[in-house]
Amino acid sequence: MSERTEAMSEAEDDVTEAVAQAVQSALPGADVNVVPDAGGFVVRVVSEHFASLPEADRRARFQEHMTPRIASQVHTWELLTESEAAWYGDLTTAVTPPPAWATALDRVEGEKATSAQITFASDLDQDLDSAPVVTFYSLKGGVGRSTALVAVARRLTSEHGLRVLCIDMDLEAPGLDTLFGISQDSQSDLGVVTALLAYEFGEDPSILDHVVPVDDNGRLFCMPAGRIDSTYAARLRSLEPEIWYRERVNSLHRLIDDTRDSTLRPDVVLIDSRTGVSPVAAPLLFDVSDMAVVCFHPHSQARNGTELLTGALLNSTTRRQAPLPLTPEPRFVVSPMPPGQSAPRLADRAKSWIDNWLEPFNDARHGAPVLTAEEITHVVSYNAEVSFSDTVTSDSIRLAPYARIADWVLQIVPEPAPKRGLQNKTSESKAAALAQLTFSTGTAEELDGEQFLQDYVVTRQVSETADPETPLILGRKGTGKTALFRWLAAGKLPGWTPVCVTTPSFRDRPDWSFGPENYDAIDQHLAMSGQDWGTFWQILIALAVHRTEDAADNAGAPHPAMQNLEPGDFAATQAVLNVLQDPMGALRCVDWLRKVDANGKNQLLLLFDGLDTAFGNTPVQRRRRSHAIAGLLAKQADLASKFSRVRLKIFVRQDIWSSLRFENKSHFYGLSRRLQWEDKREYFKVVLKRAVHAPAFQDILRTADPSLVETDVASWTPEQVDMAWSSLVGERMRGERTAFTSNWVWNRLADGNGDHSPRSLLQLFAAALDWEREEEKRSTYDRSVMRPRGLALSLERVSEPALSALLDEEFQELRAVADALKDYGRTPIGEDALRAALGITPEDLITLAREAGLITLNNETDDAARAFRVPDLYRWALGVTRRGPM
Repeated sequence: MSERTEAMSEAEDDVTEAVAQAVQSALPGADVNVVPDAGGFVVRVVSEHFASLPEADRRARFQEHMTPRIASQVHTWELLTESEAAWYGDLTTAVTPPPAWATALDRVEGEKATSAQITFASDLDQDLDSAPVVTFYSLKGGVGRSTALVAVARRLTSEHGLRVLCIDMDLEAPGLDTLFGISQDSQSDLGVVTALLAYEFGEDPSILDHVVPVDDNGRLFCMPAGRIDSTYAARLRSLEPEIWYRERVNSLHRLIDDTRDSTLRPDVVLIDSRTGVSPVAAPLLFDVSDMAVVCFHPHSQARNGTELLTGALLNSTTRRQAPLPLTPEPRFVVSPMPPGQSAPRLADRAKSWIDNWLEPFNDARHGAPVLTAEEITHVVSYNAEVSFSDTVTSDSIRLAPYARIADWVLQIVPEPAPKRGLQNKTSESKAAALAQLTFSTGTAEELDGEQFLQDYVVTRQVSETADPETPLILGRKGTGKTALFRWLAAGKLPGWTPVCVTTPSFRDRPDWSFGPENYDAIDQHLAMSGQDWGTFWQILIALAVHRTEDAADNAGAPHPAMQNLEPGDFAATQAVLNVLQDPMGALRCVDWLRKVDANGKNQLLLLFDGLDTAFGNTPVQRRRRSHAIAGLLAKQADLASKFSRVRLKIFVRQDIWSSLRFENKSHFYGLSRRLQWEDKREYFKVVLKRAVHAPAFQDILRTADPSLVETDVASWTPEQVDMAWSSLVGERMRGERTAFTSNWVWNRLADGNGDHSPRSLLQLFAAALDWEREEEKRSTYDRSVMRPRGLALSLERVSEPALSALLDEEFQELRAVADALKDYGRTPIGEDALRAALGITPEDLITLAREAGLITLNNETDDAARAFRVPDLYRWALGVTRRGPM
């Protein structure tokens, strides 16, 4: 025994004897137990004399018998009756010293570095056996610690699909509920403080009663500290962190373990710690956390304290022993980084400090990667909107600066392994599945009708946009407008007879679905006669209803010019022109439609699609298209009030709609829907519907979950979609452990506005399938039918057609922007550089490029030095790299 240890032991004996003598003087015959721990001494006195005394009087009886020197070393008195002592449990002298600041910092100051092996959770080949705990901590306030936690939580749920529980352990100044926007759900008698007290009192609280869901997706939850009021303050005063490690049941451990074992089943637990050297922060950092995210600003005041904290973390081992003692893994967030030229200098200063703090501990890594500031430090720039906002929302731009922190957390989140039976079935059936799988990449116009209906999946979005009471459907090129049109035109909407008034360029398009030459002839007549496009549409609708089988119920022809028409679009165009020449022609057509509406047996759904290409693509033809579509929409507003069983459904490209100017355009603000894929699982059903046609893949799904084969893809739950997706292409990108394949595909196939095209999804899987067939000849893989790496290697084959569709079919005027991006060769590109590349008057082109999704504002720059990022969907085709601005 060293001299220092021997001296400490003698001092403890002196205090123990002095306390026992003082207690016996005050209360002869009492049972006295004195236990030393890291915070001083715990004294338990058991006597029936306490039965009639309140707590304050029990303490007062001993204070007069304690010398100041002795009293200062007793941090906890337990003055109990015999029945109370039994309720408290044994107070053993074999107490493991609790994790405390004094102990942790003493180790650092005494040794400077540990000789033991430092192993982190992220060093292990195997996954952790339960949800990791990540504590967000800062020595001083005002550095965005809580904001970072909330942003990471939201990103883990929205971008990575994890179930996250956030615990507010900043008990003296709680605020997570406010940042999440759920403060109205907080109650003073529910939350962390109340739950911990219940454990201290030997109760068994229902932990989920203290948890509040943050949103409706069932993945993000918060355990608030509790609403601050007089009762909360009283509960907080009653809380005694010092006794957690002396009781048979550790309240903090129970709190975390019960949340893990509950039906909540979080994938990760994020804890917001109190700042400074508070009693609660020590066990959070040095005992329960698998990772500690330390937030600080690189001011000299923070340097010494953060250095000591780093040493304390790296000298600690957590309660988790799997398969060997683990060290809490430090990560550093330098925040807030002020804007301006000083930012790089401050960031370099912080990283230099951290490298110096880490250097003494690298010898203890024993073959593991050395610790470097570059790998475990992230800088968050100051953002006034975030700093002064009451809540942290799921806005992707605001969450983007915290993406790297979320990736750190993902490194230690367990990755689900496929069931052995499923993996065996995948291995057994993979060859046949690869041979049978097909992913049609043609447009909706090109696909065979029977094949199209077999492959089309009626998602929730389809059901909503197909509503006959919604006359206007908007969408970008490739988002599925024509596919929805074909489904409706096939009569798949129960109770409605479809009438195709205008159609895309189908092989069997009706005679009255005109092309550029037809519309040119009609436009010339309208110009000479002074008639408008609305009049034309009345006539064309009547002709389409008249010529569609089972639509008019033998009501005769709307006008004599429409009787006994010869086949072909010439005869149809001539009939329309003849009716236009009749002053009463258009009125007769409307009157005829009213009679069909009143007397017919069927509800009619009038469908208009193909308007974007039907008029041609010259400047004159595009202007004609705008006038014609504006006239159609104005006529819809007029006709809607005249019919009870006839509805118009008009499909218009989003950019065309935005450019239209006509009276009462606001009429459609509540009567339109934008066809866009906002739910990635609904989006993935498009490719999964194709995959389930393969019998061998059905066998794999049947092993995973028989209901996947028994039910239609459209009705699959999100969990079923995830299961089928993982069986097809795996859950996580290989070599990118922090990226789920679903998120990778969703993010890579998004344009700058976050829009997604089913066509691009099918093209990606078709290319990845070709790659997998060749790769399987070289090396086998049985975790899924297609290996995730194939997706990454196939993105280039999707990028070129996506850019072509954007520039050739929608926004020819953006070729100058595309050429400028190609010449620059990097992303992001600074606004000044883009302006210079475009030459004169670039403002309209830059605005249009952003509206079209060719570029988007870079998340990592502020408004003072804006830059634009090229989304991955177009990056390959443009030949730009991610090396940043020059």
